[in-house]
Amino acid sequence: MSTSVLYERGDARDEALSPSHVAPPVSDDELTVSTELFELSTDEYWEWLTTLVDEGSELDQELDELLDQIYACEPSFYNLSGRRRLQELLTELHEARAAVRAYEYDVEELTYVFTRAEVMEGGAAENADMALSQIKATYNRAYDLCLYKLDRIGNAWITASNFLISIVMLIVTILFWMEFR
Repeated sequence: MSTSVLYERGDARDEALSPSHVAPPVSDDELTVSTELFELSTDEYWEWLTTLVDEGSELDQELDELLDQIYACEPSFYNLSGRRRLQELLTELHEARAAVRAYEYDVEELTYVFTRAEVMEGGAAENADMALSQIKATYNRAYDLCLYKLDRIGNAWITASNFLISIVMLIVTILFWMEFR
């Protein structure tokens, strides 16, 4: 995956609804919802939900491809290009975190609107919640695996250094023993 994960806050809503229903977010931290979103038809709510779930599937697929790349990267501890590749994948994961957070915000917004509008049944947003759970699980697996592999490379260097020190100490001990024998 040479391109970064592409999902920004409000993408599903913007794609599913007309521009009159789309309000730009006030800030990244707080949930602000346009009052027009509470006056949508049932079909518009379903379109928004369907689009959000589809966008979530695409995001999960992109993260899964990134996870596959991390699984495929099996560098030796002395291979600097392999370590750099893992660090590049970790950087891509850091960039993907913004997309995961944006999707999480959109699921919260959809759930809030569904609850307040009372047009849809209460469990209708559960599909988006399940997609969010899957996205988070994939992201966490990829992140943990990448950190594990980088840590394993670091530990191999420590082990190799300790082995070299042991060999040097053995040689010094033998030479010292031969000198005073």
